[in-house]
Amino acid sequence: MERLQQYDVVVVGGGTAGVSAAVGAAKTGAKTLLIERNAYLGGEATNSGVSAFCGFYTCGENPVRVVEGVGRLVLNEMEALGPTVDYVISATGNRNINFQPEYLKCAMDNLLEKERVDYLLHTSVIGADTENGTITAIHCVDDEGTFTVAAKAFVDASGDANLARLAGAHLVWGGDDGCPQAATMPFRLSGVDTSCDMSPAAVERAVVKAKEDGIPNLTREKGFILKKEGSNIVGVLLPSIIPDALNAEALTRMERETRKQVLSYVQALRTYMPGMEHAELAVIGPALGFRETRKLVGKETITVDDVLTRRKRDNSVARGGWKPEIHKDINKMATYLEVKEGSYFDIPLGALQSENIRNLYGAGRMISADEAAFAAVRVMGTCFATGHAAGVGAACQALDGAVNIEHIQKILKKQGALV
Repeated sequence: MERLQQYDVVVVGGGTAGVSAAVGAAKTGAKTLLIERNAYLGGEATNSGVSAFCGFYTCGENPVRVVEGVGRLVLNEMEALGPTVDYVISATGNRNINFQPEYLKCAMDNLLEKERVDYLLHTSVIGADTENGTITAIHCVDDEGTFTVAAKAFVDASGDANLARLAGAHLVWGGDDGCPQAATMPFRLSGVDTSCDMSPAAVERAVVKAKEDGIPNLTREKGFILKKEGSNIVGVLLPSIIPDALNAEALTRMERETRKQVLSYVQALRTYMPGMEHAELAVIGPALGFRETRKLVGKETITVDDVLTRRKRDNSVARGGWKPEIHKDINKMATYLEVKEGSYFDIPLGALQSENIRNLYGAGRMISADEAAFAAVRVMGTCFATGHAAGVGAACQALDGAVNIEHIQKILKKQGALV
């Protein structure tokens, strides 16, 4: 018997953008389904152990909050589980939100259940039906076989534009030169004396010494160690590689090579970094964390000038507070383009809309932006905001048959978003 499901809105990808899109669509009144191929929600935050939300606040001194809405609801669910988040000033002087990834999985479960969003884990999208530039249905697979989900509007929050590619949407690979930013394999260490210097400079001293003494498979010399007050467990962001494809062969090679790097970094930090002498490897990944792969070609494209001048727009559906953070060299830290402190730029609806698939929205780290602008919009705080906007936009199109920017803005504001 054919398995067929019918929804108003389908969201592909259960990371920060996808959860926000699904909640936003459901709150708008759309019957909504979220599809995630992993065993839990959270995306890079849980699947790659990236345990810091950047972009909830503007950069530099006197930070201003620029993300609320569903992002706030997720934080509320985290705080209801206990002391699972910390508001910190990072090593680069920016206000971030550090969190415990395992609790985030549960918080997102709780939020989707509370908002009555249907969601399917362990489900991969393997095809899409399109007619006259419109997606009519997607084909999925789980361990029992294949099934079809029809809907009126779709949000691709997969991070890698997987649904968009299957639907024939116009895409680009990587940055302006066709090369993506570096991917990183985070790992966690336990038994760390976090009272010691854990700054990027301290990391660099240890890694440089390790390279000089012949420890192999070390790339980046300077990087971040994320710690939580009162805990001896830290997250380490160092092993790096440049993605060249997303097929199984390439992914296998990249996962294998970065896990080799992890073991070498553990050896280097234990040997040469004070406070790490008794550290134990707790978790690798569990998957490589991508910053940039495929991106949507939208009806509008955010440019670096928009980001640097903190451009405001009448058709804004979200705010971006981060500065361009460009990771193109696997041996060095990011290149930062400075912006005025306490300022933000507007993100237009058109950057979330496919230029050639009428009912497809993109959210998160695949929205339409040039290389340097993308380096500012890809962070998870901003992904909450673009996901929320994409979900409301998709719901309005599904329910009303039209896209009216003023109506979408009104709903977003009603749902607590900053527009």
